[in-house]
Amino acid sequence: MSPEENGSNGCPYSAVVSYHTNPFTCGVARFSKSLAEAMAVPLIPVSNFEFVSNQKVLLSLKFEEVDESSAQRLISEILATKPQFDLFLHTISGLDIQDPFVKFAHKVLVGSRFDADCLRPIRPDVINTFAPGAGISGEISRPDLVLLTFGMAHKVLSPLFESLGRLFENDSRSVQLQVTTALHEGASFDESFFAIGDQISNLFQQEVRFLGFLTDQEVSRRMLASNGQVAFFPKGVRENNTTVLSAMGHGSPVITNLDEYSPEWMSHGESVFDIHQMREFPSIEELERVGKNAMLAVAPYTFSSLAKLF
Repeated sequence: MSPEENGSNGCPYSAVVSYHTNPFTCGVARFSKSLAEAMAVPLIPVSNFEFVSNQKVLLSLKFEEVDESSAQRLISEILATKPQFDLFLHTISGLDIQDPFVKFAHKVLVGSRFDADCLRPIRPDVINTFAPGAGISGEISRPDLVLLTFGMAHKVLSPLFESLGRLFENDSRSVQLQVTTALHEGASFDESFFAIGDQISNLFQQEVRFLGFLTDQEVSRRMLASNGQVAFFPKGVRENNTTVLSAMGHGSPVITNLDEYSPEWMSHGESVFDIHQMREFPSIEELERVGKNAMLAVAPYTFSSLAKLF
């Protein structure tokens, strides 16, 4: 079915339901999230879902990845209540657990002609569709300012992002905050890791792009390409906050928070910007000047100079 053949702008579904819902760790989840957004309906995990009468849903499933207990629970509901649902199959699994869903779905849709031909003997009305490049979006234009924040996921979030966002309330320039985080040893790529982008966005109230985990080389490239770095701390910046020293070493101005224990060579408006002392966001010229000063200020603090202290 081509996009033109779906002539209705109205969505018949109350939700898209999928087993995986973390778009950063699963292609099916990325597809389901993008489709739900295009339909303007929520994406609900199977674990939190129950069929509701008079509400039609779209099940977006790859049965090789659905645990049997979740599938059996849904099958019991299907047999007991005969709910309204359509089914998008990401692959034809050949598993018996798939059969009741295929049998009782109002419509069955697949993403390739091969899968459609495989299913046609038992569902002659199967609809062949396609799977777009989910989650891929091109930047139409670069904002006036690009800021970057990076570091361990459990350290990046700070209420001071709200103070930073307020600096742009009366600023005509567009701004984008890019967020990239790393995982601490023992942590995992679960949904709490990726929630950091939404949490910062709620505080910052400006455009936020969550980039996930990036290599050191890519972080370095983005530091050089951005207008400044953002690094906030529970008390104040210290000389052992490596993200700040790394940014300064790149000649990038850092927006941070100073206190009485911050090093003397970190000075507001000279080598860094202190969010507590900022009344407006700096001009490009001010950012560049502080970035150059930052590179000079941090120059003595290298691993070679540290090694000599031992």
